[in-house]
Amino acid sequence: MTHPRGAFAPIPTPVGDDGRLDLAALDRHLDFLAEGGLDGVLVQGTNGEFPSFGMAERLANARAAVRVDRRLSLMLGVGSCALPEVIALVGAACSLGYQSVLLPPPFYFRSAPPEGLVAFILQVLDAAELPVLLYHIPQVTGIAISDALLDGVVGHPRFAGVKDSSGNDEEMSRFIDRLGDRVYMVGTDHLISRARAAGGSGSITAAASVVPSLVTATHRDAALQGELDEVRGLLERYGLGPSVKAILRHKGFGAYRTRPPLVGLDPDSEQALIRKFEDLLA
Repeated sequence: MTHPRGAFAPIPTPVGDDGRLDLAALDRHLDFLAEGGLDGVLVQGTNGEFPSFGMAERLANARAAVRVDRRLSLMLGVGSCALPEVIALVGAACSLGYQSVLLPPPFYFRSAPPEGLVAFILQVLDAAELPVLLYHIPQVTGIAISDALLDGVVGHPRFAGVKDSSGNDEEMSRFIDRLGDRVYMVGTDHLISRARAAGGSGSITAAASVVPSLVTATHRDAALQGELDEVRGLLERYGLGPSVKAILRHKGFGAYRTRPPLVGLDPDSEQALIRKFEDLLA
């Protein structure tokens, strides 16, 4: 099995003005990312707002991402608290031709004991026929990918490594030290150059959805990290998810609406974001 490496974008799931999936917008965005030189994309991760979509929608979105061969490595987010749903998504990823999947811990069960979390993950690994990355984003899930959890799964042949979206230097060092030849994918644009210098395998970062060529170039040239930091800082000031959607909307890819309980930017904030974004790229 080939493990994911390089620069990935965690793409938003496009929703039209009618509240339904906008698969034409997905096609336009994927074309843009491929032209920007990215190595791959993550479908239905945190930026894809996966908990907002039902299983039928998630499967339809997963199928749509593989309709055209853009030579992008495809990773499918399989997050759910229901083990049968996770296993069904993993099976779909395999049958559709995805190269890997991303598994967050079952986030509703924050007080589950380590042995229960290990049992959950091992059942997914047993069912998988492609590499599985664990998703470390404790500020969202409330469950860290701890050393004890890693120790319980590291020997499984389908355990590929970790995507780390903590944004924490110490966590990055912990994972790289413990993972050995497994994959470490950093989830924060600010840490791309440091992660690569420390032996990381790649990145899955929000800015890649809107400035793919800059993220790709930063992987090759650490001198561009400051320029990327400015873009990421701007997105963070207005909110990562809403900012990415607003920029894609501005580019004409689609409406990129948001389902409750999340909300998008108000018109004034959106205009200010777009103006500052264009100034940065001028």
